[in-house]
Amino acid sequence: MLRPPAVKAKGLTRHFESRKGFFFSELTRTEALRGVDLEVAPGEIFGLLGPNGAGKTTLTKILSTLLLPSGGRAEVLGLDVTREALRLRPRIGLVLGGERGLYNRVSARENLRYFADLYGVPPEKRAARIDEVLTWVGLADAGDRRVEEFSRGMKQKLHLARGILHEPEMLFLDEPTIGLDPKSARETRKLVRSLVANGVTILLTTHYMFEAEELCQRIAVLSRGKIVARDTIAGLRRLVGGDRTIEVEDYGFEDLEVARLRRLPGVSRLFTEEFGPRLRCTLRVGTGELTEAQIRAALPGHAEMTVRERRTALEDIYLDLVEEEAK
Repeated sequence: MLRPPAVKAKGLTRHFESRKGFFFSELTRTEALRGVDLEVAPGEIFGLLGPNGAGKTTLTKILSTLLLPSGGRAEVLGLDVTREALRLRPRIGLVLGGERGLYNRVSARENLRYFADLYGVPPEKRAARIDEVLTWVGLADAGDRRVEEFSRGMKQKLHLARGILHEPEMLFLDEPTIGLDPKSARETRKLVRSLVANGVTILLTTHYMFEAEELCQRIAVLSRGKIVARDTIAGLRRLVGGDRTIEVEDYGFEDLEVARLRRLPGVSRLFTEEFGPRLRCTLRVGTGELTEAQIRAALPGHAEMTVRERRTALEDIYLDLVEEEAK
């Protein structure tokens, strides 16, 4: 028997209204979400990517019951986020990046003791559970230190400990490694993977493409309040034109030469960028039939031309989708 989706959203909208101008007489309306449909399978890490202002945090807040939608419907773990929020909250966790949400003048253990009471952790299990999560995030030796003495990486680990203290079935991670040094970020990603191994479903928002590529089974790209693509990374590569990216660079190309490149076999997309006096043509190639020899034959007047090939990265896919939506 198939398990129902951990997250199911249909037609979610959210707008914000504000007043400005003389005597605040001018009403402005901002559409943060414009009809979002989303499904997250149980036990997966689902990535949500998008530029600043795309609606990622708004969507996360709605799904975690912190914000009401203006329209549409969403269910998390089979419960409606609007009508059944009180039943849902004990079963989900939320981890936000940054410095807020902790009490700096008391110890890590005292922070967790407060949140354990808030989350309804039984008193007889509280102390053991606090020790367990402190050990799990690598803060067992720092549990009695005041949080104001913690580095940013240690605070982020404490945020994660707080988010899983009550053993949630679903965890929302909003930029969990933002501002962390590479070692702390790697440790955080390792902790996230171990959560999924224990059956937790995770919705991850991040700006770090390599992080999403490393952690997420499926990814949705959000732009201007709408999901413009959702698939596995392999599926997204096919969507933007294939696994291969070829960069052709020299001191300028004529328009006719660029058109000639565009007509080469297997080329699905072509972009041009200026790098000082040099011009780079980036080709998305969906088949194996295009060779470097064919490219050089198409541009015979460029003996010093550089041709490089690499696999299409998630960052390439993301930029293609977001820039296409912005046109």
